[in-house]
Amino acid sequence: MSHPEQTARLQLIPLAAEHLVPYTTLIAQPLVHRHLSRACEIAADPEDQARRIIDMSEQQWANRGLGPYAVFATEDGRFIGRGGLLYVEHSGEVEVNYMLDPSTWGRGYAQELAAKCLDIGFARMSLGKIIATTNPDNAPSRRVLEKLGFAMTGEKTLEGGRVVQMHEITQADWRSSAASHQAER
Repeated sequence: MSHPEQTARLQLIPLAAEHLVPYTTLIAQPLVHRHLSRACEIAADPEDQARRIIDMSEQQWANRGLGPYAVFATEDGRFIGRGGLLYVEHSGEVEVNYMLDPSTWGRGYAQELAAKCLDIGFARMSLGKIIATTNPDNAPSRRVLEKLGFAMTGEKTLEGGRVVQMHEITQADWRSSAASHQAER
């Protein structure tokens, strides 16, 4: 299992069974799951879906050394979301994703979390590319990805007919983007 990570305002701990209650509470919120590919399943049985993701998380951490984190605000220790790097079995790619409690939206946490994940994926794990998907109606999430240097590469229709927008960033583009952000400071 990986060690916890920290950003300026976030504590990241590999998502595990001990996070079931707060994670279930998070994904049960319609504002949180409305843009997710399994929104109907989550709405019908949030605890079952939370268990499924936690099981996948524990397997990914054990087998791949990456996975989703439980995200806590360092200012008060409160569980505020989930996010991390996921290995996508059917494509062999690594995806960054995140979901945060609506009470935290607009504070830059998603960008801070995703930036840390890119750092882990590119600087530590030497990945060549990281992908992301967004619901076409989720403009705030798309803006987070754009700010981090992701490029939209097209759309894909998932099982059940849901459409997602595909995004990616290469290590070279990330390094160039990271260098330009350092120069702006």
